[in-house]
Amino acid sequence: MSISVVIPCLNEEGSIVDCIRLIREAFPVAADLEILIVDNGSTDASKTLAIKAGACVIDEPRRGYGSAIMRGLREAKGEFIVIGDADNTYDFRDGAKLVDLLREGAEFAIGDRINGEVEKGAMPWLHRNLGTPVLTWILNRFFGSRVSDINCGLRGIRKTSVERIRLRSLGMEFASEMVIHAQKAGLKFAERPIRYYRRREGQAKLRTFRDGWRHLRFILLCAPFPLFFIPSALVIGFAIYFLIQTRLGFQVLGGGLLLVGVQLSIFGVLAKTYLWVVDSFLVDRRFGSILGKFRLEHGILISLALTLYGAILLTDLDIGSLIRGSWLLVLAVQIFFSSFLISIILMKRD
Repeated sequence: MSISVVIPCLNEEGSIVDCIRLIREAFPVAADLEILIVDNGSTDASKTLAIKAGACVIDEPRRGYGSAIMRGLREAKGEFIVIGDADNTYDFRDGAKLVDLLREGAEFAIGDRINGEVEKGAMPWLHRNLGTPVLTWILNRFFGSRVSDINCGLRGIRKTSVERIRLRSLGMEFASEMVIHAQKAGLKFAERPIRYYRRREGQAKLRTFRDGWRHLRFILLCAPFPLFFIPSALVIGFAIYFLIQTRLGFQVLGGGLLLVGVQLSIFGVLAKTYLWVVDSFLVDRRFGSILGKFRLEHGILISLALTLYGAILLTDLDIGSLIRGSWLLVLAVQIFFSSFLISIILMKRD
């Protein structure tokens, strides 16, 4: 059994030696243990101390948590790869337990701090009770995963699974990306409650609101359906309610809401189309099969049908019909030109 432990490092001279020692203690029976310290631009003695402690040190000039991890994953030679931090907040004996999960058949294993043992002061109240649970809930609902702590930095993955998850994020949002892409790739998940300790040396790199927003932004950008189509359905539902009312003011409001709802749907289709073209890995295959059948002529015919129906309504002297006919003409214009834009995007894939 060969194990690689990948540790990103940025100015951790106060803890790096102990970290390497604890890794060796955690994997005493490993036939082939590789410790990779990925230095991300340290200006202190971290690199020198890590080399003296017997670890392999790799320089990654691109700054960012994700950059360092991805470099380590590329360089790792072990059958099983464990990812942790250099600040001794994680107990690498728990990392050994994640390797056990991989050996038992899991392809991606992740720790769970929320249901584990958290030392007092290790996680700020805002992180433990709001930030991490909320982000975890959103990601699980959007992508169908069942992870308890998406921000946990102690993880294990098979070397053969690394290529399947197509990682690319350079910053802290890498933690969310890894879970999302592992779910998209259909990897077999496993998790285990772990211990989490407070940092005793050095300065924390995490910034609560900046990094929290980066996680949320990444999740939303990878999920066009809940971002666009769910709000669209709600808005169109209200639009239909107002359109069937007899008061003209309600009908005008309903027509405006209908345009907003349809436009959100069009944005969603455009977003999913773009993702399908640049990286079909991020989009479900069902949508891809629909796109494969799409033709520009379909959109043109729908817009012409709406134009014809709208023109018929406009011939009626009833003010309500005039309102509905006008909104239908606007919808026809939206669909007509959006169909061209979708076709332009799809030309790149063809």
